[in-house]
Amino acid sequence: MKKLSMVLLTIIIFGLSATGHVSAEVLLFEGIFKRGNAIFERAIGSKRTGNKGNGTPVTQFENFSGMSGEATLKVCNVAEAEKISSATISINGNVVVGSSNFNQNVGCIEKTVSLNEGDNILEVLLKSKPGGKVGVQILQLKPDIPPSSDVCDGDGTYPNTWIETIYVGKENPLGISVSHDGEYVYVTHPLSNTVSVIPTSENSPVIEPIAMEEKPGGISASPDGKYLYVTHPLSNAVSVISISDNNNYNVIKTIPLGNKPWGVSVSPNGEYVYVSHFDTDGTVSVISTSAILESDYPAIETVSAGTGHKGVSVSPIGDYVYVSNSGGNTVSVIPTSENNPVIETITVGENPTGVSVSPDGKYVYVSNSGNSTVSVISICDNNTVIDTIDVGENPINLENPTGVSVSPDGKYVYVSNYVPEGTVSVFGFKFDDQIMNSF
Repeated sequence: MKKLSMVLLTIIIFGLSATGHVSAEVLLFEGIFKRGNAIFERAIGSKRTGNKGNGTPVTQFENFSGMSGEATLKVCNVAEAEKISSATISINGNVVVGSSNFNQNVGCIEKTVSLNEGDNILEVLLKSKPGGKVGVQILQLKPDIPPSSDVCDGDGTYPNTWIETIYVGKENPLGISVSHDGEYVYVTHPLSNTVSVIPTSENSPVIEPIAMEEKPGGISASPDGKYLYVTHPLSNAVSVISISDNNNYNVIKTIPLGNKPWGVSVSPNGEYVYVSHFDTDGTVSVISTSAILESDYPAIETVSAGTGHKGVSVSPIGDYVYVSNSGGNTVSVIPTSENNPVIETITVGENPTGVSVSPDGKYVYVSNSGNSTVSVISICDNNTVIDTIDVGENPINLENPTGVSVSPDGKYVYVSNYVPEGTVSVFGFKFDDQIMNSF
């Protein structure tokens, strides 16, 4: 099956430590550069030397995605090494392997290199006679998944929580998303065709609701703080709202998208948008954010998992997508690469709607509108539900929860309640008997 290959990450497991941590590397790029292909021959011919075997150097470029930080570059002679005169490797314009370091007498060479978050550029300058080939791999360590004892309470329950409820001034909130800096919470209101912009502190300016031409459903803020992506289930479309530096909001694009697009989530690197569809086919669409901005009909990839999808959320490193299945009271875990293992569906509460993965990748929060609860899934406990927060026992009830979103620091969980009063509930944690406040 063709997975969500636009975010292709090949996971190579190479061992378990004594403490139970999984050590893994992500293969970001793998390719072979050779003398004698069409690009090289055109370059040679343009010099009009008449000698196609003179080893004239030619530069090739490849783009790849990575995480900010160190990575490992591996360069090897893979065929007819005697024909290789030299190879110069650069990443993002910086030479990491010079021509004097790699030639026909070198089997393989390994270097530690620095990558940017998101897009990176590999440049290979190869001087060789036809037949010479050089293989290049770029690998990066995937953050370890800690054992359950590191992040889960000893009694198997979630840490002590508190809950507050605020009124957002508009009826029937549906979707919800926290801004990249945690300063605002965005809430959709399909009955009034608006998106509320709620400041989380007194220091943030009050913003007027954003008017939408179509009834909004799900919403997701981009990690760079420049865009909001909003689904329209009734009109089968997705809109893009631009956010200026002075907090002006403008709908700049609306594109058609399948049948009943409901939930939406932007990948951590901001390159892709995942949209869940509330239909019998149970599909999730994957679209390049650049394609959305550049085309009225961008290319779309789809995968199927479960039925009646509503919420969707991407893990912090982009290796899995969590999707709620309202018809089956489950959450599907979809790998974004063919090399990631498929995880069985997770049983949660009744009519699961919203889904949000915590920024540290330890928990998944699921709002269950059927029984007014929030399920807490511990990823470190093999995707087990470790707690179900029944806030019906609290002074202010959580009613018909639909959307859910975790703050960037992981300290707060915001839940939209689809009720006429128009409320948003906020969960926080107690530390040393001190309550952390939001809003």
